[in-house]
This record gives sequence, structure tokens and C-alpha cells, in this order.
Amino acid sequence: MARMHYYSHRGRHAHPITLWHRIFSGFLVPFILLVIAAIVAGGATFAPTYTLETGTLIAALGASVVRLLVAYLISLAIGVPLGFIAEGNRKLEAFLLPVYDVLESIPVLAFFPVVILFFVRSGSLEGAALFILVFSMVWNIAFSTIGGLKVIPRDVINAGRVFGLSRMQRLFTVELPALFPILVTGSILALADGWNIVIVAEALHAYAPASANAGDLFGIGSILVTAGAHGDNATLIYALLILVAVIAAINVFLWQPLLARAERYKFE
Repeated sequence: MARMHYYSHRGRHAHPITLWHRIFSGFLVPFILLVIAAIVAGGATFAPTYTLETGTLIAALGASVVRLLVAYLISLAIGVPLGFIAEGNRKLEAFLLPVYDVLESIPVLAFFPVVILFFVRSGSLEGAALFILVFSMVWNIAFSTIGGLKVIPRDVINAGRVFGLSRMQRLFTVELPALFPILVTGSILALADGWNIVIVAEALHAYAPASANAGDLFGIGSILVTAGAHGDNATLIYALLILVAVIAAINVFLWQPLLARAERYKFE
């Protein structure tokens, strides 16, 4: 079997593994653990109390993926400028970093009911979900940008000035390419947080005030919550299986190639 390389975002070392190892560790092991957890929690009965077709589960997962992608793009558009603003001036950085840290540390569920109520009154449940997803993801991007800017050698920045590059030219030819490796890592962490919070963001009825009369958004998160509430272990396991398969595929076919490509942009 052909050998593959697994690039760790914690370092430069590449670990050669087989395709079977990748599938086993990235998909089968999490799925087996999920099945064991479901059996322990709900017993060995897997008769569904309500039925969802495979197409519905896949469509729900697709809706969640689109929702996460939109939230990630918004987080990227906000987080990168926040990083540049904080790192651009030492006094401003000393003021903004504690602010960013406090905002990142605020539990999402602490103010989620207020957020839902605001968006329900505005007639946009999708806006509530996107807000909570962006709030949970943007700080990984912002702090990654700040850290990435600090490791760019000053000689590289000064070389851009020596060659007469404008501020925008230095941004697109020096700084953003140099940030690519750390932004890939930050994006992996941001999407991981997004997957963790998507259940909360889609199952709005469980967290909204009673007066809001909020319904759930169509997505894999709301299906997982509904299946769990109904004791529908079959649907729960089936949905988790599809979810794990997609997350593993994203890791194998998106993040790992990007991590490998990011090696070209790292400074020695």
C-alpha cells in the first residue's frame, strides 16, 4: 500500500503512515468509541422512534457545512484585520490583547439567549446561528494572525520597504503569504470550535427564552439534539457516523494538503 505523510500542525516533522492507518485512526476509532458511548448511555436497543431518510441526513449535514463555511469566511474577514490592528502598534496591542482574551473566554451560552431573542425579534434565526458560530471561531483567527505577524523576520519586512513596495504590496506579497501557515493552523482550530458549537447554534429552542418561541434550524446539529431527546439511538449513531466521515474527509483531503503546502511558506 502506498505510503502517505501526515503533517502535524504542532511542528515541522512529517509522519509517514499508510492509508489504512489514516482511515482507522481518523474514522473507525472515533466511530467505535461513539457506538460504545451510545450503548453505555442508552442500552443496546437501537430501534428508531422517528425515521429520517439517508438523504435527509446528508442534506442536513450539507446545510451545517454551508453554515460553518459562511461563518468561517466571516471570521476570516474579521479576525485577520483584528490581528493586524492589534499587532500594528505596541500600545494598542497592550490594550487590545486583554480585550480579545476576555471576549474569547466568555462562555457562549452565557449570552446566547439574549442573542437569540434579538435575532428572533429581527426575524433572522440564521443570523443568530451565524453570530454564535463567528463569535466562537474568530478569536482563533485573530490570535493566529497576531502570532504569525510576530514571527516574520524584520529583515523581510524591511526588504519590502527598501524595494519601494507600497503598504498594500507588502501586505499581499510579504505578510499574507508569510501568515499562510499559521492561518491554516488557526483555521483548523476555528473549524473545530465551529463543529463543537454548531449543535448549540442550530438547536435554538433548547437555549432560547420561552417567550421567543424559537424553532430549530435545519442541520445535523438540530437532528442530533432531536434524536437524543427522543432516545432515537439509531438516528443518533447514523448521523454521527456521517458527521465523523465528513470531518475525517475534510481533514484528509483539505487540511493535510494545506498543511503540506504551508511548509513552503515557513521561515527557517
